[in-house]
Amino acid sequence: MNPSALENQDREELLQSSRRLLAEAQALSSRIAAVNEIATAINRKLDLNEILRVVGKQAKWLLDFEHCSVCIQHDSSWQVKVLFGPAKETPTPYEPKKDSPLYYALNTGQAQIVLKGSNIDFLQDYASQILIPLRSEDRTLGTINFAKFADHAYTEEDMRIGYLLALQLSLAIRNALILEQLKQAHAQVEQRNRELDAYNHTIAHDLKTPLQAILTFSELIMFTQGKVLDDKGKDYLRYVIEATGRMGQMIDQLLQLARLREEIVVNPVMNVNAVVDLALARLRSNLDSSPIQITVQPDLPPVLGQAQWIEEVFANLVGNAVKYIGKENPTPQIHVKGRVEGNLARYQVEDNGIGIEPSDQAKLFEMFSRVNPEFGADGLGLGLSIVRQIVTKLNGTVGVESVLGKGSTFWFTLPSA
Repeated sequence: MNPSALENQDREELLQSSRRLLAEAQALSSRIAAVNEIATAINRKLDLNEILRVVGKQAKWLLDFEHCSVCIQHDSSWQVKVLFGPAKETPTPYEPKKDSPLYYALNTGQAQIVLKGSNIDFLQDYASQILIPLRSEDRTLGTINFAKFADHAYTEEDMRIGYLLALQLSLAIRNALILEQLKQAHAQVEQRNRELDAYNHTIAHDLKTPLQAILTFSELIMFTQGKVLDDKGKDYLRYVIEATGRMGQMIDQLLQLARLREEIVVNPVMNVNAVVDLALARLRSNLDSSPIQITVQPDLPPVLGQAQWIEEVFANLVGNAVKYIGKENPTPQIHVKGRVEGNLARYQVEDNGIGIEPSDQAKLFEMFSRVNPEFGADGLGLGLSIVRQIVTKLNGTVGVESVLGKGSTFWFTLPSA
């Protein structure tokens, strides 16, 4: 109101004007508070349908309408969803008429007020309409539409309130769309992983069949024809047998990686010493002809896990210690220990081997990572990666402490039983 006009009013008129202005301010404040409440409600939701349901239910606190709908993007086209009022059937995908206010709002990003009807087919029963674009990051996601049967029912202030709601709805829709895209990407990755796992299983099994034939016939030749072979021929044959065995171990590691995606049943494993004995038995062929002294703590604590996978962890850690114990080590030693720390059981495999550079320790548990390749240890560099994945899947952690030239301690924790 013009200040000079107020000066010409008598006391009663001023009082009435003040009351009217106060009432308008209070009404505006209530509508803004309602926008904030709706914003809080919809931003707690990450499902698009649930967001729209909340808007259709609560927007009545902001605007008086007999129809509320959104026209939003769906698979690169438009789709109309009625949130309040009778739903008029619209085709999917929906194509707005090029001379309609809806087409203009979608393509220009500018809100539209219609006072006496329009050619928008799903709004043709309503004379008054507000069409407010939903925009995010310079992109139009759609519009939110309000309508009433009576003409000239909406004002610029109504459009501004609707615009505040549209800002919040745009943010919520964008978040929901991002989540949906992430879900789709995750599903695609999971499907691809399943396909790769199936492929790994097939290839690994197909490789093991001829590999086993090579190993069997090589051992048969050594057994039946060893007497007629000279020393060089025997060396060649031993190399074939050893290389075939190593390749079989590599294939087994690839199969283990594939199986790690499967569900692991967690149970109390009460006799961890028996599990360690099984792991050491798998390494017996390497240890029998070795001067390495291995000691195992006789009272390793029980743990929650899966005995087969815990055996795999110990076999990899002890096997890794054997590889890097050092050929010139005068007193090679490996110690397997364990203790309870609160709700966790901590196990460690200590060795007095060659140790690991600090810069190499961070990448030890990565797939295909091999440190000290000049040391001549064979393998694909999958063993410690398998250890980390197993321990992580059993709700534990894994790590290493090492001093170059003095040895390493590989440790892992699991929930204590």
